[in-house]
Amino acid sequence: MPRSNSWNMPESTLRQDGKPRQVGVEIELQGIPVDRLAQLVQRVLGGNIQAVSRSEYQVDVTGQGTWRVEVDYELLKEMAREEAAADTGDGPLARTVAIEALDAVSALVVPCEIVSPPLPMATVGEPMDAVVNAARDAGGNGTRAALVYAFGVHLNIEPPDLQAATILNYLRAFVCLFDWIVWKGQIDLARRVTPYIRPFPRAYQARILDPDYQPDHAELIADYLEFNATRNRALDMLPLFSTIDEAAIRDTVSDGRVNARPAFHYRLANSCVDEPGWSIADPWNRWLKIEQLAADDKALATMCSDMLADSERMLHPLDNRWRETIQRWVDLS
Repeated sequence: MPRSNSWNMPESTLRQDGKPRQVGVEIELQGIPVDRLAQLVQRVLGGNIQAVSRSEYQVDVTGQGTWRVEVDYELLKEMAREEAAADTGDGPLARTVAIEALDAVSALVVPCEIVSPPLPMATVGEPMDAVVNAARDAGGNGTRAALVYAFGVHLNIEPPDLQAATILNYLRAFVCLFDWIVWKGQIDLARRVTPYIRPFPRAYQARILDPDYQPDHAELIADYLEFNATRNRALDMLPLFSTIDEAAIRDTVSDGRVNARPAFHYRLANSCVDEPGWSIADPWNRWLKIEQLAADDKALATMCSDMLADSERMLHPLDNRWRETIQRWVDLS
């Protein structure tokens, strides 16, 4: 399937206050030890490298901020932090042996992760392409390198504003385009069978697609939490909603990994770092279709109405009619 390495931009690259909208990128990969991966980021982007532990590194890049490179394994990271903080060298023998055992297992199935700082949309492409190309040349592997590699790319996209109506438009656009994105992005089966990128439940989709649904922030967040009190969604709204009402999220979701940030946490794309010609511009440009639909009130209203009607068909989950409807809109837009 053809890919575009051009980082296209949405209609609105500025926030309501006139400052540039930002996007952060997280990319999972295997095949390069975490310390070498941190050195690769430093070599490509410059800056100063710091070891937080044997499983986590930071690279401070002038003009960009702090890039993180880490093993995406919470237990291993926590034990490595305890070891790094211990007063006695490598720490107690039992803990060191346990960390080394976990490290060996993680080298087989657990990805490393490169996490960029939030960067202006207009400038994110150049450093991300440089890092991805260098990781490919160094032997990094992506989602399709093994059946058990359910690796992904996450985009943390700042909205143009935090108004309830704006956020709802993005949610509606995402729901309408979900099947098409899974198809066009060739989302790997290993990822789709994991819990990490589940779609919104059908009952929640029906609620937000209803044209009479015009919630304020409190209702929008409460309804989201009723159906989605988890990070395991292809579009994880918990970080953004935590920015608006952190107490509401904390009262419902007991997951310490939820951190407030004013961004859509879009988790759907494959990591194809090892595939020639691939760029994160590929999933980014599909996200821009969500941006486009969310900004077009007339098209969005029509799409929501049509999807509600189509979802009543018995064959809706089984055939391709809806994604073909979306493809016609894409071809004309």
